[in-house]
Amino acid sequence: MGNNAGRLERVAGRPAQQLQGTQEGGCRLQLAGYFDLERMRFLNLRLQNFRNIEFAELSLDAPRTFLLGANGQGKSNILEALSLVTALRSFRTQNAGALPRKEAGQYALVYEVEHDEYGVTEIEIHGGREGRKLLVDGEPVMRLGDFIGRFPVVPLSSADFQLLRGSPAERRRFLDLTLSSIDRHYYDALRQYHRGITERNRLLKNGRSSAEFDAFEAEIATHAAVLSHKRTEGLARLGSVLKEVYTGLADADEGPEVVYSPNVEVKDASQFKDVLAASRKRDEIMGATQKGPHRDDMRLALNVGGAKEYASDGQQRGLCVALRIAQATLFREALQVAPVLLVDDVLGELDPHRKAGFWRACPGDLQIVATGTELPEDAPGWSVSRVKAGRLAPN
Repeated sequence: MGNNAGRLERVAGRPAQQLQGTQEGGCRLQLAGYFDLERMRFLNLRLQNFRNIEFAELSLDAPRTFLLGANGQGKSNILEALSLVTALRSFRTQNAGALPRKEAGQYALVYEVEHDEYGVTEIEIHGGREGRKLLVDGEPVMRLGDFIGRFPVVPLSSADFQLLRGSPAERRRFLDLTLSSIDRHYYDALRQYHRGITERNRLLKNGRSSAEFDAFEAEIATHAAVLSHKRTEGLARLGSVLKEVYTGLADADEGPEVVYSPNVEVKDASQFKDVLAASRKRDEIMGATQKGPHRDDMRLALNVGGAKEYASDGQQRGLCVALRIAQATLFREALQVAPVLLVDDVLGELDPHRKAGFWRACPGDLQIVATGTELPEDAPGWSVSRVKAGRLAPN
């Protein structure tokens, strides 16, 4: 118990570092130019009653693992399970009820992870009808904020197209996960802000005095100002890295940028409190808070214009891949940990030029777990497992 408790304190108690890093150098330097980075990698994964998988065990002690199989067999489900260790969030769905196998209603995932600081750690995630439970070396983690971002992974999948074509909620989700993973203050402000908005919406529907609204709105405004400030800083850094990554990927300067589009332009908490007070009557009619960071957006663009409207299919795919690699770069800089890349059959959608650019931009020292319906060109360099009907077998 004593050793496990000490391990848990080291894993779940270290304060998240703030966004940092140099802007010098190209993409390759940004991703691989740190000599004191801690490394993490998966050693093993056991899945029980997760999606279409009744039970499976996957050895991940190789630097590169490839999951081979036809579509619909469970390859993406395995990557989805691996992705949960960053923040217990799926990159495929927000519906936690979709994760347990239909016949079971409850799933269990057990990871063996090697980390330069924490050593070999066992992580368990249980979820389903009875709720969610997280354990590190057998000890429960009670606060997600103490765990989030400690074991960073970055997924790349065709679903990333939604970052261009989907709703603002998809882009906010990406932004919130990225910044929450590298900045504990951001995570705390985000959680408190949404709690405050939920309570204010309740007041709007039930009708309360101005004094009650004033009290809640003052607290909400404080957290909103933090979110706005940190999103401005975070997206500025992400945009700088994105430009370098995309230029290396496309081997051309096409002016990629990511632009913060706040729902409300405010400089401080006082201004946002005034916005909430002025919007109170309209919000009462609508029954919900209409203005604030919960309605922010970010826009991806190239020099031809908005990427969603004007970029070619190849440019859009390349931009989405570059955005994920930029996310990995931020994780490396802020957490000083080399993340694991999960590549879900996305390279087959890139043209040969951008596919070659991906491998140029991708550092060779990262652990990569990838999927596909055909073996990669450099198949001898991969540990290959076949996936069929939710079952695993060595190739």
